[in-house]
Amino acid sequence: MEEFQIWSLYQSARIGNGLMIIASVLIIWLSLRTAIQTRTPVSGEAPNMLAKVLSTAFCLLNVFFVYGIWTFASYNNPVTANALSELRASGTELTTVGNGFIEFVGTTEPSGIAAPAYLFLAVITVMMMGAIWSPKEES
Repeated sequence: MEEFQIWSLYQSARIGNGLMIIASVLIIWLSLRTAIQTRTPVSGEAPNMLAKVLSTAFCLLNVFFVYGIWTFASYNNPVTANALSELRASGTELTTVGNGFIEFVGTTEPSGIAAPAYLFLAVITVMMMGAIWSPKEES
């Protein structure tokens, strides 16, 4: 494999990652919307326990799905750095950009999402559960 092929695969994966990030934004929005609708149904009546349990399951599954999306998307840089490192180890001279990319990424082992992403998912989860389970304020 040549460096150009590695860069082509990297850029193709970035397109997929972008689409996955857009999907995760839509999933989070839908989950928050579901949580709010569960708390204050359009009909005006109080939500029943079954609706709360199903909304909770839906929201938690969506948070887990977003975690999976972000974890998968986070692998692109280290996997590409690994491919470039292996190419360099085989004796092929890399471009300045290839060497710089390996240094920029800093690792060739996928490590998953960063701590701020965990914090974001935790805050979103608390917001969803609060919207579903906290009592509705009377005006």
